[in-house]
Amino acid sequence: MSGYCKEYEIFYFQVDQFGEASAVTILSFLEDCATAHSEAIGMGIEYLTSQRTCWVLNRWRLQMERYPRLGEKVSVETFPTSFLRFYGQRVFTIRDGQGHIIGSAGSLWIYLNIDKRRPTRIPLHFASQYGVSEGYEDHESFQDLPAITDIHSEISFHVRRSDIDTNGHVNNTRYVEWMLEGIAEDTIKDYRLHQLEVIYKKETQYGTDIISRCQRTESAEPEYLHLILDKSGSSELACGKTVWTKR
Repeated sequence: MSGYCKEYEIFYFQVDQFGEASAVTILSFLEDCATAHSEAIGMGIEYLTSQRTCWVLNRWRLQMERYPRLGEKVSVETFPTSFLRFYGQRVFTIRDGQGHIIGSAGSLWIYLNIDKRRPTRIPLHFASQYGVSEGYEDHESFQDLPAITDIHSEISFHVRRSDIDTNGHVNNTRYVEWMLEGIAEDTIKDYRLHQLEVIYKKETQYGTDIISRCQRTESAEPEYLHLILDKSGSSELACGKTVWTKR
């Protein structure tokens, strides 16, 4: 299996109030590493644009054993595990400077026709280009997330120009930021985000008003369900789940 590795340093603007890289910072590293991998093999943004296609993230699953601190260096290793019809799966491993694994992630991406805004079949040569072995079975097992049954918090946001990515819609990390804003302050102070799962359902464009809803489950350790909707509350844009552990 052919992969790609890139090193990152944690800078001041990337840490939270505890001096640790935020979950959004980690997700940004993962997305950047995936992009760098594609660029390195000639399958990057310029190539995709010439084909009138793009990759759109459908799901994230992140698990962190600890978050790197200010000034620390980490490496991210990534490789695709499968291409099936218009879906591509990619996994990540995050290591500290001593080579210890401090986090891992799985992701599911949709290959999209830019002009039609619809999924399109992934060309056969992608597998060999990325070094994906035929018959490789180490796929992520993604399940549906529980639905919110009781709203414990609800916050509104307006989509800004700075929220928009190269595909012309809201960058995937913004949804995570909106979700985390609904977490109770005592959880943020006393607990650390251990697991995060997000499903992206519909594109969101500049100028849209959205609603972020949150529900704490009855789990012993803090666990939250999240839902992002359009302003009317009738269209689901993304949903998620976060699990927290004691600091």
